[in-house]
Amino acid sequence: MVVWVQFPAFPVHFYHKDILFSLGNMLGREIKLDYHTLHQERAKFARIAVEVDLSKPLIPRVWLDGAWQYVEYENIPVVCFECGKVGHTSENCPSFCRSRQPDGDSASI
Repeated sequence: MVVWVQFPAFPVHFYHKDILFSLGNMLGREIKLDYHTLHQERAKFARIAVEVDLSKPLIPRVWLDGAWQYVEYENIPVVCFECGKVGHTSENCPSFCRSRQPDGDSASI
């Protein structure tokens, strides 16, 4: 599936086609750059179209020059932030195995 991906607060000095395509290829297969990103007309975020395999976990962030760069996927309605897959939420994750009960040392009011 082809989706638009945003890199919020993307450093302006990384607005280069090769860098952005490399980031896109970390997420899937880069398709094209957004017009405004390509021409450096928007400083809030960079945007690129990427083909992703929705049967695999989505990547929430990438390491870029010593810092984490967060990734926002546009128009993917239901994403599990525990396993990264599409189609269910964290609360209903079939592969996330942890007790949702408080520990023995915990107390509730």
